[in-house]
Amino acid sequence: MAESKLALRAAFKKVNDQKDPLNWVVIRAPDGKVVMDGCGTGLKTMMQAFKNEEMQWGLIGVLGVDDGSSVKSIRSKLVQIHWCGSSVHEADRGKLIKTQRPAIQKFAGAIACEVATSDPEEITSRKLAYKLFHAQGAHKPTYYDFGNEKVDCKGLSTTDDDGEEDDEDEDFA
Repeated sequence: MAESKLALRAAFKKVNDQKDPLNWVVIRAPDGKVVMDGCGTGLKTMMQAFKNEEMQWGLIGVLGVDDGSSVKSIRSKLVQIHWCGSSVHEADRGKLIKTQRPAIQKFAGAIACEVATSDPEEITSRKLAYKLFHAQGAHKPTYYDFGNEKVDCKGLSTTDDDGEEDDEDEDFA
């Protein structure tokens, strides 16, 4: 038990480290104790860690990179994805949120933005970049780095909430 708690803390520390490639953890809090269900790099691999029969929270470290002509600024942003699997009964959802959410919030700390869903199609790098872009103040990055994919901020207008089906041509390598 203590070993899994140490592994969780080590993984979360890496998520918050801009230089470490590991940038996400998926956790849950049965009985109010936070446990890790997975960790890795990139939003697409994180989405594979969510289970239809579980209520889980994904925490992904996204880098807001301002690549100016003379200076490069990198700011870390923690995004929380509140996943409620489609097999979780409606009657159980409120109870699970009530028992797990306080422990998750205490563990995660400051969150730049959060998304709640049970549909994997709702979570794309472009949609998260849009939310981050519009949640920020005056400083806007050039692009967001999700670990193994980047989203250019030039295309994130005030009316664009990713109405497009294909998110590939908006991203760049």
